[in-house]
Amino acid sequence: MTLSKNIIEIAAVDKYFKDQRVLNSINLDVKSGEFLTLLGPSGCGKTTLLRLLAGFETLTGGVIAIDGKDMRNTPPEERHVHMVFQSYALFPHMTVYENVAFGLQCKHLPKQEIHERVLGALSMVKLDDLKDRKPDRLSGGQQQRVAIARAVINKPLVLLLDEPLSALDYSLRKRMQIELKALQRKLGITFILVTHDQEEALSMSDRVVVMNHGCIEQIGTPRDVYEEPKTLYVAKFIGAANIFETTVIEATEDTIQVFIEGKKYQLDNEGEFKKGQNVSVIVRPEDLHSWYNTEVDDTTNMFEAKVEQVIYKGSTVDLILKTKSGKRLSTTEFFDEDDENLDFKRGENVWVEWTLGWEVVLPHDE
Repeated sequence: MTLSKNIIEIAAVDKYFKDQRVLNSINLDVKSGEFLTLLGPSGCGKTTLLRLLAGFETLTGGVIAIDGKDMRNTPPEERHVHMVFQSYALFPHMTVYENVAFGLQCKHLPKQEIHERVLGALSMVKLDDLKDRKPDRLSGGQQQRVAIARAVINKPLVLLLDEPLSALDYSLRKRMQIELKALQRKLGITFILVTHDQEEALSMSDRVVVMNHGCIEQIGTPRDVYEEPKTLYVAKFIGAANIFETTVIEATEDTIQVFIEGKKYQLDNEGEFKKGQNVSVIVRPEDLHSWYNTEVDDTTNMFEAKVEQVIYKGSTVDLILKTKSGKRLSTTEFFDEDDENLDFKRGENVWVEWTLGWEVVLPHDE
């Protein structure tokens, strides 16, 4: 699916609740047909931004445009967006069919058109056989699909989803992630999802907006925000990270030299760092490798550590290591045909390395 023009444009948006600033000069464009996720911890402002888009909150400052139209004086019912709430907000006294038909009935459309569109929406979310049930006789996943059918039947330009999977158990949540992404592709509607779940954001989104204290820390593809975090906050929030705090001892235009665990490393200088500058070197657990003493000949770019924990996960083994300086590290070792056992033992000494160039170097967070 090719993403086209911007369907939403957010410029310099501020939001205060009394004297508390919850959004700070937010700038964001959303393309038509995009699956965008607002990701961040509770209180970061992501749900407030969603409610501003829906028209349930008023702007303190800035502009929100939907399909090229300024929304400042546009009520929620005229915005051509629909919001799916965390609780689903289904009418308990109505059947599945009646819940989905409600919005069309309010528009006084012909009964036959309503009937055809409701059956089409229920077929799309695979609930044809449950149209006569009440919500209390549905599973959490089925209730969520009813809420989505009720939303998309009105043919919104944008579907806003406020943590719609948070109430589901783990296995159902994973299945619904796949179904929701497939549905978005089928409909071609712009989806904006709010979540605090990093894995959910990475697996479902075209782009991720990482938020923190009412500000946007980074916008990018899932791969961008995971592999190329722009701030230490993003590096720590998205997945696990080993962070080595150190100081640049030498710097050129292309490289820097630092000490990590008593070893000197030469790294790429992509951040224009200077000699004497404090930096953080970030290495993801899957990029950090542990070797038995018998497997190592050249330890130039390696340092020693002791295995503290071995966590078996089927296709991987996670290790918690402790370096000579006392720093704890996490590694993820993958089984393969050349190394099927990965038979590490607690208390065992290992050599640790990563492929130089796979690290990310950021200014130290003072």
